[in-house]
Amino acid sequence: MYMTGRERKIIEFFLENEEVLSIKDIADTLEVSTRTVHRDIKGVEEVLQQFDLKLEKLSGQGLRIEGTKEAKQQVKQTVYQQKIIDYTPEERQVIILSRLLEAGDPVKLVVLANELGVTVATISNDLDKIEGDLVSSELQLIRKRGYGVQLEGEEAKIREVISYLIMEHMDELDFLTFLQQNMGDYTEDSLNKVSEQLLGLVNKEKLKAIKIHVDEVRKRLTYHLADNAYVGLVVHLALALERIQKGETIGMNQEYLNTLKSSKEYVIAEHLINKLAHTFDLSIPEAETGYITMHLMGAKARYNQGQLLEHSSLSIAFKAKQLIATVSKRMGVNLNKSERLLNDLVVHLKPSVYRLQQKMEIHNTLTEQIERDYPELFYTIEASLHHVFPQFQFPKEETAFVVMHFASALLNVENTRGLRVLVVCASGIGTAKILAAKLTKQFKEIEEVEHHSLFDLNQIDTKEYDLIISTVGLVEYEDYVQVSPILPKQDIHKIEHAIRRVQLTGQITRNNSQSVEKEEEDETLQAIRMSIESVQRYANTISQLLNGIMVQNITAPNVELTIEKAADQLQKAGIIKEKSPVVQHLMDREEIGGLGIPDTHLALFHARSDAIDQASFSIHIIDEPLTLKGMDNEDMSVHTVLLMLAPKNMHQEGLEVLSFISSLIVEDEESTNVLESKDEEKMIRYLSNQLHQFFKTKRS
Repeated sequence: MYMTGRERKIIEFFLENEEVLSIKDIADTLEVSTRTVHRDIKGVEEVLQQFDLKLEKLSGQGLRIEGTKEAKQQVKQTVYQQKIIDYTPEERQVIILSRLLEAGDPVKLVVLANELGVTVATISNDLDKIEGDLVSSELQLIRKRGYGVQLEGEEAKIREVISYLIMEHMDELDFLTFLQQNMGDYTEDSLNKVSEQLLGLVNKEKLKAIKIHVDEVRKRLTYHLADNAYVGLVVHLALALERIQKGETIGMNQEYLNTLKSSKEYVIAEHLINKLAHTFDLSIPEAETGYITMHLMGAKARYNQGQLLEHSSLSIAFKAKQLIATVSKRMGVNLNKSERLLNDLVVHLKPSVYRLQQKMEIHNTLTEQIERDYPELFYTIEASLHHVFPQFQFPKEETAFVVMHFASALLNVENTRGLRVLVVCASGIGTAKILAAKLTKQFKEIEEVEHHSLFDLNQIDTKEYDLIISTVGLVEYEDYVQVSPILPKQDIHKIEHAIRRVQLTGQITRNNSQSVEKEEEDETLQAIRMSIESVQRYANTISQLLNGIMVQNITAPNVELTIEKAADQLQKAGIIKEKSPVVQHLMDREEIGGLGIPDTHLALFHARSDAIDQASFSIHIIDEPLTLKGMDNEDMSVHTVLLMLAPKNMHQEGLEVLSFISSLIVEDEESTNVLESKDEEKMIRYLSNQLHQFFKTKRS
């Protein structure tokens, strides 16, 4: 169950005092306004209802919790066990800014610190960053000792920032989920916490009414209103209505508004505005109808990608064609026949040109990243826009949006070979193989994956690879992607972005020298000797593994003692020289990230160290299952620990054998079932046969 920091504090306050409390008492204790407490009381009531408790309101006195002692004790335990959420700095800054936008009055830094579970110094640093970001918005942070912090600026500018925050940071799926779930009856898992905070910036009752009317409009449209267009329209209307109620009106160039009136979308937008005006008893400016028309027309243009462009877009379409031709010529790639690119550019350039005419500002948080990732394309688009639109000065923010349209089109026509990827992990024998297997399945653009450990990096020419993906931080490398071995959604997005960047910037180049056919030559004595020695190294490693394979039952209350007992047995068997450094290495590795294999009861611990004499794979069955962190960072129950060890300077053939075992654990469901079986004979027979089959492929 999730509750905000303030809701938790309010419930604690009630439970500790066991008496009637006024709203002012609560506000003074939490150092917030009474208005803030009134808003939080609804959430408190929802929490209490789940424990068959209610908040009784005594006229002229205040509030108190009514219910049984057992129920109060239960909610007390839940409140005290409630975890404080760890936000990223960006998430924390979004929440702080939304709180300030919502509050209006000064907010104490200590209150923000308590709510977010950080120090006042951290909040102060966050405010420094927020202050810098607000420069272009014409809003100011007022910070005084003993006063707190307050946001000041014109109401219109404040609304612009709120709109930007919601559209930029609000999870689209969260917002759609919220809209579908009766506005406020969502469960704890329905929204992420940043999204939930941002929803506090708009009036939920307005959203409910707006959703009803927008859904009616969707039925009247002859084309699909995409989710992002739907969300944008609902958010725009919610903020517009609040702005109008506060006396803030908007305007639009009359000539441009007149052109919009001739469209079918204007009639639908007018119907929507009239419905909202009646619902909220407001007089809504005609310009607002114009903005809604633009939303609908933009959605239509995206939908009708293969159809004739609207008459009102023909002049922009002509310019878009010119732009495509200019960029195609400069890039040496023919994009003139891309209908998708033409339609997307018309959709974007139409409001873009209007913004330039009206000298309106635009926000694009990805501008610096786009310019950094695609420098050549960015420069080409910048010059081409100046050539096609000499009367306008396109800011970098607008240029960046156009760059992304061309980048998408270029990736669809580029005939590039598959990527060669280097995967790095701490030891090179465990999680690297797991990640490599997932990459080849997930990304069709990846043709070849090699994996190595941190120890090997200084011996590898990383320029031979198109992309480096690592499960650990790399100190001496800047251009790499750090991910979790199980590839959660956010890491998949990071890799997708990196692949696009690599493909687009031309870092993929064919090594022509590799394609040159070499004349067949007789093998030299040295080559024959090296080949035989390689087979011998495979054989020696497999022999070591088969001779040293161990299945051990362990009774231990925690993972560290489990590893110590396992290491003790391996030391007695002569596999490791010294137990302590190996145990420390394995526990340090667990600190870096979870080692439990999701959807199993197995954990794979692996290490390379000078304290290890030979390659080893051992199985340790725990009498009482332990709770460990999985590779997806979720807690999981583990009853079998797999221990894979290798000397620090293990030859490549040995590492390949160990990686083969890793791949079995991840890719082969049969091996997972065998290793979870706790049947010693079955496990040893299976692994022996698999290693034998592997050796036969290397010997042939």
